[in-house]
Amino acid sequence: MRITRFYSAALLFFLTPAALADTLHPLCLDSFAELGKNSIMTSLDLRACQKKYEHLHVEQKSPWLVSFNAASRVTDSEEDILPAFAAYNIIGQMENEQVLVNYAVNYGGSGTFTFGFLFKGLDLDNYPRLDDALAGKKRSANLELVQRFNGGDRCLGGITDMRIEAPDKISITRNMTPYELVVLGINKKKQEKSYGDLPDCALCCIGESTEIIDLNGQSELIEIRLNGSRMEQGKDRSKQQTCLSGLVSAEGKNLVLSRKELENLQANYVKKCMKANERPRQPRATRLPVQPEEPLF
Repeated sequence: MRITRFYSAALLFFLTPAALADTLHPLCLDSFAELGKNSIMTSLDLRACQKKYEHLHVEQKSPWLVSFNAASRVTDSEEDILPAFAAYNIIGQMENEQVLVNYAVNYGGSGTFTFGFLFKGLDLDNYPRLDDALAGKKRSANLELVQRFNGGDRCLGGITDMRIEAPDKISITRNMTPYELVVLGINKKKQEKSYGDLPDCALCCIGESTEIIDLNGQSELIEIRLNGSRMEQGKDRSKQQTCLSGLVSAEGKNLVLSRKELENLQANYVKKCMKANERPRQPRATRLPVQPEEPLF
């Protein structure tokens, strides 16, 4: 198992010089994001994809971190169909030669979306050299999606950290909003009841949640980290928001909650902060990008 861990731009392992000959283009990974579509692509012809985007320049900050920026386009003919920004960070190799990759993309608006991908078909020692003599003999030129880990748009579940914890387990840390705090881990049917007027937007971060996921898809919530100084952000705070902040009792400091402590907080919120006659909260709508913003990587 080969592992890199992503701390901003701290990368611990490097590819061989030969592997830098033809860098995997970030736009080839966008097919696996498929925002707003019902089906997700699971296999990609790397040779064809590399050729398709070879005229679009990429920036390689290290052998493991590569980005594409729309400003580097040679032609404007693809302006309406290509992301404005796309970047990936190779986290490392897991069991069965599966490679974990973190991907961020912006489609020309304010939203920057994040994903985690587990792939087969990446060789960390030789890829992305797509030599015709090797293809079909030693390895396939196809990139196969084994598992996708959804993130979101910034505070709406955006992935802030992804690590390999064991050959078959990863940890994912995501941003969270006040609304997500009170519904996290609660099944969808119970979420249909009202949880009050709590902030739930791409700029409403109050902390992060971390879970461990195995390669069979089983997950376990490990902890919640709250930034108490942001619990009462906003000028027009609702009664529920003020009440939740009082329950957290963490204004101006950070607070770490275990799964059990989170459950207790959620129960107290329903008991002390909710009113029986409140109208049900509508399902969270998909937020589309509006204005460009700086990349995450």
